[in-house]
Amino acid sequence: MSAHPGGIYEAVKDDLGYLKLTKAAEVFAELAEQAKAQGLSHVEYLAAVAAAEAAHSRDRRLQARMRFAHLPWRHTLSDFDFSFQPSVDKKLVEDLASCRFVQEGRPVMLLGQPGTGKTMLASILLSAAVEAGYRGFFTSAGDLVANMAAAYADGSFSTRMRAYSGPSVLVIDDLGLVGFDRAQANALFQVINRRYERGSSTIVTTNRSLSSWGELFGSDPVVAAAVLDRLLHRAVVINIKGPSFRLREHQALTEAHR
Repeated sequence: MSAHPGGIYEAVKDDLGYLKLTKAAEVFAELAEQAKAQGLSHVEYLAAVAAAEAAHSRDRRLQARMRFAHLPWRHTLSDFDFSFQPSVDKKLVEDLASCRFVQEGRPVMLLGQPGTGKTMLASILLSAAVEAGYRGFFTSAGDLVANMAAAYADGSFSTRMRAYSGPSVLVIDDLGLVGFDRAQANALFQVINRRYERGSSTIVTTNRSLSSWGELFGSDPVVAAAVLDRLLHRAVVINIKGPSFRLREHQALTEAHR
C-alpha cells in the first residue's frame, strides 16, 4: 500500500467526520500504517476500518440501551451462586439468558422470599436481552403503579403507557411488597394487558404466593385473576425455595468480626 500525502489523510479524516464515522476518522491513519506493515490488501484495510467503526457503533448503542434500562445492577450468569440456591434450575436460567423467551414473548415469574435472588436473576435476564439488542426497562412495582396513577391525573396516560408497553422486556420488581388500592391495581392490569396483547415479555419478581394475590390487588379477586391469567399464560415460573443471600452475607460478616 503506497504512502499517502498528509493532506489526503486530513481530507479523508474530515470526510469521515462529516459522515459521522467518528471511530473510522480516529483510527484510519493508524490502520493504514498497520496495513502497509502487514502487507494487507486495500479490501482488507477497508474491512479493518469498517470493523472498528461497527464495533464502536454497537458499543455506543449498547450503552444507550443500558442507560435506558435503568438496571439497579448489571449482572451476568457467572455472578449467581446456583450452589447456594439448588432449587433454581441452572439449565433453565441459561436457556432464558439465550433470550429465546423474548423471541417467543413469554413472561417469566420469579417467586421466592426476600433475599433469595429474584431481583438478581431478573437483572441477569434483562442485561442479557439488552446486550442481545433488545430494549428493556427495569422498574419496581411501586414506582410503576405510582407513575401510572399520576398519569391518570395529569393526562399523560398514553405517554406513560407507551413507556411501559414499548420495551421488548419489562421487569416489574417486588410485586407484592406493598398492596395496591383499586386505582393502582387497575393501572397495573392495564400495563400487563397491553404487553400481553403485544406479545412482549414481562419479568415479575414477587414474594407473594399466587394464591394471595387477591388480597394484594385491593381485595379485588377479579383484577388479580385477570393479571395472573395474562402473566401465567405460556409463562416460565421459577419458585426459589432456598435461604436468603443477604442473611448469608450477614452471617459471614458476623463470623469475620468474631
